[in-house]
Amino acid sequence: MYMILATIAGAIGGLYLLVKLKLPWLPSDIRFLKFLIGFGKEIETCKKKNILPIDIFEKTADKFTTKPMIIYKDVSYSFMEVDKMANKLANVACGLGIKQGDTVAILMYNEPAFVWAWFGFEKIGVEVAFVNFHQRKKTLLHSLTISGAKAIFMNSGIDLYQAIDDIANDLQDIALYTLEAQNSSIPSRFKSLSDDLKTAVDQRIPRDKRSSVNSKCTNCLIFTSGTTGLPKPAIVTHAKCMIGSFIYNYCHVTPDDVLYECLPLYHSAASLLGIGTSRKNGVTVVLSEKFSASKFFEECHRNNVTMIHYVGEMCRYLVNSPKGDYDTNHRIRVALGNGLRKDVWTLFQKKFKIERILEFYGATEMPAGLINIENAVGAVGRISPLFKRLLRIHFVKFDTDMDQPVRDENGQCIPAAPYEPGLLILTLSEKTPFEGYKNREDATKRKLIHDVFKKGDVYINSGDLFYHDEYYYYYFYDRLGDTYRWKGENVSTTQVANIITELPFIVDTCVYGVLVPGSEGRAGMATINLLDSEKEHPTEDMISKIEQQCINELESYAIPRFLRFTHMIDITSTFKQIKATLKKEGFDPTVVKEPLYYFNTKNQKYCILDKEIAMAIEEREIKL
Repeated sequence: MYMILATIAGAIGGLYLLVKLKLPWLPSDIRFLKFLIGFGKEIETCKKKNILPIDIFEKTADKFTTKPMIIYKDVSYSFMEVDKMANKLANVACGLGIKQGDTVAILMYNEPAFVWAWFGFEKIGVEVAFVNFHQRKKTLLHSLTISGAKAIFMNSGIDLYQAIDDIANDLQDIALYTLEAQNSSIPSRFKSLSDDLKTAVDQRIPRDKRSSVNSKCTNCLIFTSGTTGLPKPAIVTHAKCMIGSFIYNYCHVTPDDVLYECLPLYHSAASLLGIGTSRKNGVTVVLSEKFSASKFFEECHRNNVTMIHYVGEMCRYLVNSPKGDYDTNHRIRVALGNGLRKDVWTLFQKKFKIERILEFYGATEMPAGLINIENAVGAVGRISPLFKRLLRIHFVKFDTDMDQPVRDENGQCIPAAPYEPGLLILTLSEKTPFEGYKNREDATKRKLIHDVFKKGDVYINSGDLFYHDEYYYYYFYDRLGDTYRWKGENVSTTQVANIITELPFIVDTCVYGVLVPGSEGRAGMATINLLDSEKEHPTEDMISKIEQQCINELESYAIPRFLRFTHMIDITSTFKQIKATLKKEGFDPTVVKEPLYYFNTKNQKYCILDKEIAMAIEEREIKL
């Protein structure tokens, strides 16, 4: 008997040692797989029964009627109130002739009206374009036009009304509505729906108003940076909205949780994940107009926040902010977000005593993402050999100069080795579909890579590079070619280049992102080739005109922080700009012997950049 027990104990011990040494990722995989199975079953049930995100919200509202759903500027809006406002707006919209299958745009700041407008349109089967409130002029006009919106709905902010008024003559037959009461500050072309909303019935909308809508239909359009120079409306289906609402389940979310949301609602992170977890789990969302480092933890303390939603740049600001009374005087148990790099992660966790961090990677267009459930510093997740097979995610070598994957003698892509940057690609299949972009078939096609590992296969190109260590943890490395991330926003290099090159004295512009010590993401830099190729130094008038062009035509975060002037911009044999060397040289005056300028954000001017200025930027004495 003792011999048998000893043998069993030895076998168990040997198995444990084998797993510990050879398969350390297996226990984590089992936990993750268990979650995925439960998650998958729930999603499939919703698809089969045609349960939409708005159906889930109505069920949640019935369960948590008087519980606060949104707290905004210290005012609470219960689940029942949000539901009734959504019902009112849906009824008013029907009276305006807006019907199932139409598209409308909402241009609003972070405010409760954004949420009930979105939900109201969901109730009648209308797809909603979430327009970035930073956009102006040509970019704004493009976004509204390409979305196919038949109406624009706004709520507050005289600058937003002015932005629409500036392009109104080019909006053709798009109707303009405001939920605010009409006043002298609002241009007369905007029709106020304030009185209509006051008198509208707040009963639930009959479900037949969305009878033909299913999980594959478009719920909303979320704009991403355009590789052709202008934003692309990514199609977000009802199924993808449903998936977004599950992300917080990784941190065992309950209705008792309170989420602090200061990210812009026009992004998928705040809307699909933040508002999504509220609509699904009954979580209260403390909605902030915008991120403020000085108010962040004080607001979290005052509202008993238990979860926060971040982007990496936000965490860096918080770490670098002066010590505050509420840094550790809070109830935050988990932070979830993306872009938190290794150098900030530990400092952030230590300074603010936040026990758990869930770093994830995802893109609005991508049908799948990664998430780090093990608190592994800097990682976006772990993809073991088992999960690589199950999830069909691959990382392949990429030539950044030629802007394409590296292929072997047989024309097949080559898997990236440990610590070698590789392009994330995902198998295109029924389970991982790619909805692409509305009215942009060209952009949709460019996101697909063919004949990757065998003839005829098709993969989705994430546009992002990662590397992994020997333990199969994956880390974000860089964003490819035509986009970079700055101030928590994606910036299209082509859009910025096109706008600068509109100036008559400029023949060509190459835009790219450069690393700045102490800053998250990459700061925009434009290398400019003047029309007079013999002239290397720009005149004061040229600099002034570049300033005005950037300030007037670009979002504030998209204005290049650095300018470089050159005789010639190098290109490949296929006429693509070569950016690798320019990125590497950055804004270092000891390396770059051509004229350099930096954007003084305080004075909104481009000033000459020399060694002293460069050092001050690197030491964060000058903020960009």
